[in-house]
Amino acid sequence: MKKIVALFMIAVFFLSACGTSDVEIVPEYDISSNSTDLGGFTLDWGFSMSVYSENTDNVFGYIPGTEFADTVSERKKQVENDLNCKISIFNDSNSSVIRSKLNAAIAGGAHLFDLATADSSAISPFARAGSLYGLTSLLDVENTDKWGTPSMLMPMLWKNDLYGVLPFAWPNLLYSFAGHIIAVNENIISRLGEPDPREYVEALEWTWDKFEECLVKYAYQESDRTVYAFQSHPDYFAMNMSLSNGVSMVYAEDGDVSVGIYTEAGREALERAQAIYLRDGKPYIHPSNTTASGELLVNGEAVMISTGHGSLISTAGSILYVMDNVGVLPFPQGPRATPGVYPSYYQQIPYVTTIPITSNDPQAAALILSAMYEPFEGLENKDAIADYMNKQIFFDDRDAYIIINMIEHTEYNYFWEGGRDGIANVISSGKPVSYVLESYESAYQQLIENYIYPQYLGRVAVYGK
Repeated sequence: MKKIVALFMIAVFFLSACGTSDVEIVPEYDISSNSTDLGGFTLDWGFSMSVYSENTDNVFGYIPGTEFADTVSERKKQVENDLNCKISIFNDSNSSVIRSKLNAAIAGGAHLFDLATADSSAISPFARAGSLYGLTSLLDVENTDKWGTPSMLMPMLWKNDLYGVLPFAWPNLLYSFAGHIIAVNENIISRLGEPDPREYVEALEWTWDKFEECLVKYAYQESDRTVYAFQSHPDYFAMNMSLSNGVSMVYAEDGDVSVGIYTEAGREALERAQAIYLRDGKPYIHPSNTTASGELLVNGEAVMISTGHGSLISTAGSILYVMDNVGVLPFPQGPRATPGVYPSYYQQIPYVTTIPITSNDPQAAALILSAMYEPFEGLENKDAIADYMNKQIFFDDRDAYIIINMIEHTEYNYFWEGGRDGIANVISSGKPVSYVLESYESAYQQLIENYIYPQYLGRVAVYGK
């Protein structure tokens, strides 16, 4: 379990921060002092672990008996002693359980949780319904190393405030947020006598053209099976191709918000995605949408796969822990990309923490949350994290820097709001890109009006940009 540690912590130090501010503002309580007395206040905390976690019994998301579970258990005791409070945890492995219980309580005006932690997809509707406390007056949300960056918190920004934060200084919990990286079976590459593809990344030669060359070289037929060069769900393939051509999911300029796939670079990327994914004649890309990508790589049925961090590094059965030589690559770059910049995207963030409007004491809840989510001793700087990561997780030091690069440039893809639909149909429909984009134009305009623009307003209100 020591290997399942550092990926989230990379994000703490390598995602671009949006500035710092004064100390946190928590009305009625002095958060700078460990002697603050909450008078025996009992904080009720509904906590859902990530779906990628090892089992359903957890300690603030950590597996019992591990080093971090012990650390956070001691932290809980310390906070309870320092603040004269009691922290009562309701654990559940499924965010939908937290959502349904919270929804029923809020609808009835009843207290249930003072803090609620769940996947952003389950908790963000409460922000939009006005059922959560805004956090800018309760926490120093501009401390992005502790609470998360604006890009990572987009689902929880709404109109004029931020309604959820992340345990951004805690190791391990957020490993599943960014996708889709390319995992490589390096043993097959070696048997084929081909160069390690990470060399192309180092030389800034990892382009769409080089990728197509590798598809041809890596695909082959064995006596009893086909070994595919690559496996990727077509929807995510198109999305990654768009990002890899320097296209952002959303653009905002002078209050005008637009969707990136409708730019010239976006159309160019989607047309190339069709051309690569739908090419015929040889087993370049695995045709199944549903086959588990990790399974194909592990079984030697695919040389490269597109996969999320959750499948790569989350449990003892994840790819990096069941194979003896796995490489990591970003998506190859298009002609409009900035050389060496490798973006990724996320559909939801696990462990978003909020304060429901039925909290018994939102100020006390914020104070306890701030104390709990302090960094762990010995893991406060990027050098320590990078050193641990290189020793415990990856097979090659280059992989760490690729992961860091992708985390730096991750974006929210609006999956739950319908933002993937048009991109998804680019490949699955096989119709001309211009036709697909035109048919979804009104839907994306509604997406902007209903979700993207209110989130943009929230980002401006909270962070000023």
